[in-house]
Amino acid sequence: MFPVRADIGRILGVLIVAAVIVAVPAADVGARMYELDECIEIAIANNTTLARSKTSLSSADAALMSSWSGVLPHVSASLSYSDVTTAVGGVSAGSENYSGSIGLSQTLFDWGTFSGISGARHSRSSAAHTLESSRRDAVLATRRAYYGLLKAEKLLEVQVEAVGLAMEQLRKAESLYKLGSASKSDYLKAEVEVGQAELARIAADSGVRTARLWLLYTLGIDISTEIEVTDPAELGEDEALDLDVEQAIRRRPDVRAQEEALEAARRSLSSAKANRLPSLSLTASYGTGAGTLADLGEHYDEDYTRSFGLTLSLPIFNGLATKASIDNSRASLRNYELSLHDARLYAAYEIEGARISVIEQRRSVEVSEKVVEQASEELRISEERFRLRAASMLDLIYARLAYSRARADLVKARYDHEIAEAELKTVLGY
Repeated sequence: MFPVRADIGRILGVLIVAAVIVAVPAADVGARMYELDECIEIAIANNTTLARSKTSLSSADAALMSSWSGVLPHVSASLSYSDVTTAVGGVSAGSENYSGSIGLSQTLFDWGTFSGISGARHSRSSAAHTLESSRRDAVLATRRAYYGLLKAEKLLEVQVEAVGLAMEQLRKAESLYKLGSASKSDYLKAEVEVGQAELARIAADSGVRTARLWLLYTLGIDISTEIEVTDPAELGEDEALDLDVEQAIRRRPDVRAQEEALEAARRSLSSAKANRLPSLSLTASYGTGAGTLADLGEHYDEDYTRSFGLTLSLPIFNGLATKASIDNSRASLRNYELSLHDARLYAAYEIEGARISVIEQRRSVEVSEKVVEQASEELRISEERFRLRAASMLDLIYARLAYSRARADLVKARYDHEIAEAELKTVLGY
């Protein structure tokens, strides 16, 4: 009976080794190596949210330019020709006429127009801060995906190592069983451990593939692209943990965007109220006419019409349109005030939460490193005790599982700390 079991064990071992070799992600072979900074540049170039923010900024630039049209002079020129034929009693007579004119109009005072310019300027500034906020979000998303792939790859390494350890123990159990120094139960438990380790490795391999796809999606490039990432330097000192929260809130581009949007809403309300105020404008024109085009050019300084005027306009009643505009602007202003209040509260929450997360993850790394050392020593002792028959196979399996879990926890803690630091820098407005 045992030879069959031994053959099965050997076959299982060969299959697992083959599976480990085949299961190396396809992107590992011939894949280009990407560093974090390069990935960030690619993501910024391809991020659709960032592209939309750039488009919004261009629209805000155009709106600001358009707002100046109300205070800049308007100049127009015209040249016309007419041919008139008149018939009386069957006798017709015709005349031709050429005329040319140039006119200028200039708004001298219109408070609504000036408020509109100021509002457009603040709207443009809000769009610029929104663009910066979108850029920071794209950088953070890239860092998360990048470290996520690194974490998945390191977890796969841990599981591959766990499979190797389990297979080694299976071989030892088989040898001891043949010598009669181990029970059949120990041998079967070793086989079960190999199978469970292989299942965990398959899941880890799937995790790597999924993390790689997510990074490619985040970078905005084809998901069939072969890509590998380099591991950054070892953990350094945590940054920005002592920064003043109020200062950080004031520096955040999303909060500043809300502040500028609020100022734009205030100017919009002022512009709506200005519709009740008088406006003053200047107009000037010069025109001349002649029977021929040559005479039009020769006698423009002798036969002409010239005008100059000032117009004071005072709105009296426009069907409640002004009141409706003021009420609407006032309601919009209130919404922006509430949005800014929420943005500041959420910023404070994010900053404190990110700060706590960095501290927690740093401690997790330190604790996990100690646990790995302890689990490694415990595994060494368990293997020696099992060799001396002072411990059971189950004790050894527990020690191996504890070591693998400790290694996996250290991997998670390390890259979660990297992600937490990236999030802290983002919420601080770096």
